[in-house]
Amino acid sequence: MMADPEFPLPVAAPGGGVYLLDDHEIVRRGARYLVESAGLVVVGESGSAREASRRIPALRPALAILDDDLPDGSGAEVCRAVTTADPSIRCILMTASDDESVLIRSILAGAWGCLSKLDDSGEQLRLISRVLSGHAAYSRRFYPALMGPARDVHPGVDEMRLRDLSKRESTVALGIATGLSNRQIGQEMFIAEKTVKNMVSSILSKLGMARRTEVAVMVAGTLNRSRAVAADGADYRSCAFPDLVSDVTAALRECVSEDPSQSEATGGRTAAAARLARTLAATKP
Repeated sequence: MMADPEFPLPVAAPGGGVYLLDDHEIVRRGARYLVESAGLVVVGESGSAREASRRIPALRPALAILDDDLPDGSGAEVCRAVTTADPSIRCILMTASDDESVLIRSILAGAWGCLSKLDDSGEQLRLISRVLSGHAAYSRRFYPALMGPARDVHPGVDEMRLRDLSKRESTVALGIATGLSNRQIGQEMFIAEKTVKNMVSSILSKLGMARRTEVAVMVAGTLNRSRAVAADGADYRSCAFPDLVSDVTAALRECVSEDPSQSEATGGRTAAAARLARTLAATKP
């Protein structure tokens, strides 16, 4: 199979070759055949997360292909350790799952993308070539999860009351729940402290409350209940604030986008990952 002609696979890459991590030898054998058929060199392989975390920074390959599910850890954990030790090494996760929680783990760990074990060799080579060319690369099998509707979590009374708040009021309410002062909330939102004070008054009025501590208790309790509903790791969809769910989904779509602007040269990949981290943080108390 041919790689994407827009991103031809370099025969010799900085640092030299590819490292393979998977606890199944037959999978490593198939991955080795795939990358070697494209003219790349496999410089090392292992079936242990602990061993890979030690060997990859020492070998300094151009690319590390990491299985996401390992007996002694995960590909995301290895990716985080490798990128911390040497940011020049590009990691891409390999998974049999198409769940968005895998996407979130990979992006926050600093991975350049995710291969699906269910994709054919042509698609896998296309994604590898994108990463080696400095672009984010995610299997198209993840796209349906990102385009699907938010989970119906049957909101309770508190959740319904919080949905009366505007998007900016929701952000202020989250700040109150984390113990931030009006000044600190204003600094995070880039608005005046007086504006925050007025919004707090509006929040109290809409919720029928007299003190900000009541708001903090309601918001924290609601978010904790929401997270308890989710069982697949993508708990942001159970957040009581629909606007925040939309923000996270939009950030995820940006991270997996194949827009040419999402490249190493423009800093687009790093900026998109940072936006995802910020929007996810906003859904938690």
